[in-house]
Amino acid sequence: MLPRLLTIWENIRSSLWALPIAMIAVAVLVAVFATGISVEVGKDPVWFLYSGAAKDAPGFLSNLVSGTITLATLAISITMVVLTLAAQQLGPRLIRIFMRDLRTQAMLGLFISTVIYLLLVMRSVYGDTVPNLAVTIGTGLVLLSTVILLVFVHHLGRSIIADNVIDDVGKEIDNSAARMLPEKNGDGPKQRPRPAGDPGDLRLDGEGYIQALDHGQIVDAARKAGAVVEIDIRAGHLLIPGIAVGKVWPSTAATAEFAQAVLGGFVIGRDRTSVQDLEFSIRQIVEVGVRALSPGVNDPYTALVTIDRLSLSLARIMQRGPAQTQWCDDDGDLRLIAQRSDFEGLIDASFNIMLRQFGEGSAAVLIRLAERLSELHELGDGKQRATIGKHLDMVLRAGRRSLPEPNDVAALESRIPQGARG
Repeated sequence: MLPRLLTIWENIRSSLWALPIAMIAVAVLVAVFATGISVEVGKDPVWFLYSGAAKDAPGFLSNLVSGTITLATLAISITMVVLTLAAQQLGPRLIRIFMRDLRTQAMLGLFISTVIYLLLVMRSVYGDTVPNLAVTIGTGLVLLSTVILLVFVHHLGRSIIADNVIDDVGKEIDNSAARMLPEKNGDGPKQRPRPAGDPGDLRLDGEGYIQALDHGQIVDAARKAGAVVEIDIRAGHLLIPGIAVGKVWPSTAATAEFAQAVLGGFVIGRDRTSVQDLEFSIRQIVEVGVRALSPGVNDPYTALVTIDRLSLSLARIMQRGPAQTQWCDDDGDLRLIAQRSDFEGLIDASFNIMLRQFGEGSAAVLIRLAERLSELHELGDGKQRATIGKHLDMVLRAGRRSLPEPNDVAALESRIPQGARG
């Protein structure tokens, strides 16, 4: 259940409505509580309590509601403009980074919940009854909302800066890696051999992007069927109905009922998430760098920041162990073999195609790639160094092929130690 719950939490956290709705609920409770309290105001009223006449309270509250609605409308309009600019400049897939920001959600929630609170208080004013405390709280919320609007504008202005967006996505990669990858401990757990005999094909009827796999549920289904299942696709891949996505031992267990039980362990949606998909967040940063290198933008400085942040996340990933790929039942019998993102796939997603190809012809980009890859090569173990060495060779060939200036080529070659080449 954990992967499914994490996926639901990820969707809630990436929405603009969840926290504001929770704040609205709190505002309703406070309004009900505050309107039930009547504070006597004598000749020497408390300075912070509303001390106006009952007949003046509705008009006063009406003015507060009108002003707060104006603030909320302005805040929502600014948010939409920022989201539009972010989609155009940084990429539409990065909208979720802005939507999941807790400060943005909290500030929008404050504006909306203040309006709801004032409306509820205003309807409770009748006759000679004046909920002094409730009106005072409403006044304080309006004053707070006015100040927060300035903070909100400042926050949105900073949030659209490419460097800040890149760093936010990089932190998401680091957090996901810490959750998905174990601490480095030797060569990792010993891998069990696949069962003997010819397997049957595993074909599933679901469709959409795989957001997560509930490995425990799949293991339970395999145990009940007395089978071992190997899944060749992972979180982030597209599931097409009827396509063979794995193998089942023995082949007689590859039935439609078993396939349906296995499908129950797949969390499928219309888009990718970062719950079990490290490459998803990496490709978000890569998209920022690719857009920066496009002829229409031509911003190599952002591309250099992209390379630096990816290298930092990869260095932290290199310090962790490989992801778990085999699962056993309670009796210790192998039941599930599943793909997970490995270091080779992660570095390919970072540098292999997009950034290197779009960076061809740019001495600054290719030199920065060579510098960061050489530093990662120094940190890596034998297998990691071999993978990084292949990337260094590709960067070197790209520079020799696309850089017309011999001094630029010489500078590129000097950034790559002879022993780091593949």
